[in-house]
Amino acid sequence: MGSTTKTTVRNVSIDWLKVLAVFLVMNSHMHMCYPKYAFLATGGAIGDGLFFFASGFTLFLGRNMRFDNWYKRRINRIYPSIIAIAILAWGLWDNTDSIGEILLGKRYWFIGCILVYYVLLYPIKNIKNGKYAPHCLIAGGTICILLYYAFFNNGQPFYSGGLFRCFAFFLIMLQGAIMGKASDTHTFKKRHIVFLILSVCSFYALAYFGRNSAYILLSFIALMCITRYCYLICCSTVLEKLYRNSWVRPIVFIISQCCLEVYLIQQYIFTERLNDIFPLNIPIIMIFVLLMAYIVKTVAEFISQTFKSEPYQWGKMLLWIRK
Repeated sequence: MGSTTKTTVRNVSIDWLKVLAVFLVMNSHMHMCYPKYAFLATGGAIGDGLFFFASGFTLFLGRNMRFDNWYKRRINRIYPSIIAIAILAWGLWDNTDSIGEILLGKRYWFIGCILVYYVLLYPIKNIKNGKYAPHCLIAGGTICILLYYAFFNNGQPFYSGGLFRCFAFFLIMLQGAIMGKASDTHTFKKRHIVFLILSVCSFYALAYFGRNSAYILLSFIALMCITRYCYLICCSTVLEKLYRNSWVRPIVFIISQCCLEVYLIQQYIFTERLNDIFPLNIPIIMIFVLLMAYIVKTVAEFISQTFKSEPYQWGKMLLWIRK
């Protein structure tokens, strides 16, 4: 299949969605930073869902090209950041993790997942221009239910670990891909806020009361609703206008571009040493994570560009915002 050019206007709503995912994921891993209030370190499943949703969304907006070239572009986005993390973790924190564990995704479960998801999404995207994506979502949901009852119905929640989430989160990535294909038709309505609140309440209620039974599957339906309504709210004209602000725009743009890097670097930053100034320690640590993620992103971009024949693009490397 030859390459075709597809011109798209930057989708501001996805940038906002990634920013929300970044802060939710960071917060969910900050248990040690919440003295006596560890229950506030939550939102990780929602953040993961938004991350996969945004990934699927942008994939269906990309160019059509031969699989090997398409997959190479995906790898070139992920692995320079992983290599940069390994270098910085070794240099700054004397980390001795095996590079093999990092590259194979043992340190970061979502890396292995997303690389498999790319393989699954490619034919869905290219066969009849994604016409059968909704059918694949229904089929995937059915397969996930059968897999859960056959192999994973052991009363353990799957959001905090386990193999089943690797099957389940593909549904959210596919949902994002489907909505990305019809992105021009999405508009924000005030009722979406109410639907989001109801979905969040349903998610936590079902995840808690169904944690020892198969009812936990219902919470995943609520999670899919959360990702949908979060995206629709991010489509609001209020956020679009706010994005145009000369101060807000570069901040949102840079954070959204460093979404993957925040996932990778955060574990090395979190500390209990600032707990004496709680709750100020939370925003301080988050800001430091974002700064380190930016460094990782620039190093990763430098690595990526070094192995290309084209001249260095310093603006792209430093995330200078584009019009």
